[in-house]
Amino acid sequence: MSLEETNFNISVKSLDDLLRCLSLASLLEVAGWPKPGNVHRTQNFKKTRFEHFMAGIVAIQPNFRVFCETNLQKSFENEDDYKKIELGQFFKKAAEEMIRWQDGGNVLLGHILILAPLAVAAIICMKKHQTNISDLKTFLNKVIENSSVNDTINLYQAIRLCNPGGLGRIKKYDINDENSFNELNKDKINLKKIFDLSKEYDLISLEYSTGFNLILNEGLPYFVKTFNQFKDINIATVNTYLKLLSLNPDTLVIRKSGLDLALYISNMASNILEYEGISSEKGLRLTIELDNELQAKKGKLNPGTTADLISGVIFCALLFGLRF
Repeated sequence: MSLEETNFNISVKSLDDLLRCLSLASLLEVAGWPKPGNVHRTQNFKKTRFEHFMAGIVAIQPNFRVFCETNLQKSFENEDDYKKIELGQFFKKAAEEMIRWQDGGNVLLGHILILAPLAVAAIICMKKHQTNISDLKTFLNKVIENSSVNDTINLYQAIRLCNPGGLGRIKKYDINDENSFNELNKDKINLKKIFDLSKEYDLISLEYSTGFNLILNEGLPYFVKTFNQFKDINIATVNTYLKLLSLNPDTLVIRKSGLDLALYISNMASNILEYEGISSEKGLRLTIELDNELQAKKGKLNPGTTADLISGVIFCALLFGLRF
């Protein structure tokens, strides 16, 4: 079933269907072939395999169910309900289960951070019978803005547990500094504030700071247009990945290998899109060549943050009714 670009209204009616959208979004993103530089169905890293991602996705689904069920019980008629969403607690518990169920390390923290606020915003839309994309954007901003300092502290604990690569160090609120928790409490730094501070060097932070602009205003319309054109969910997934990659140098690559190489990858993605991405024989060949080139660097040129954004794009497309 196609989804018209001008008709972004939430189509799911039940919690079970919402949870199906969440799990399917992660599965489709990871399976997307051949997303250059990522682990996918035909590429593994030395210590992190495709199967590790599958295990992580399955492991966090009970956490999503509890998180969504808990928030479904709230009325969201007052600000207190928004302050009690407990995004950070979900981040931490989901990260714990992700790590417990597989040995490939941090495979899904980005998915966890991207999908959780989208899911709760969708729940609020469903409860209030306000299901347009503009409603989702409004509630998403309220969810983020009303987060608490405890959410940020739990986020830090989740990040420490996952130990993602290339974080570096900052002067204040550093993730590795034991005094950071005291600083966060003292300065009342909620998720909105901490992501505002880190938006210059992290795409997920930029999404939180801008109301998920890349996912909702760039990725989603392009994904739906591409799916409607080719009727192929894998083409839509990989081409949208290339599209977002062409718009913004991947910040994980920047942290690990520098801006010049990240810009090179973005330029290569733009070149591939000139041939309609993997929908054409030449575009597919160029994509496979870029994938092989990036894979040769053993994860140092993995645009993993861009891949995380794609999970949010796919979730929204499914939420608004796209089926394949």
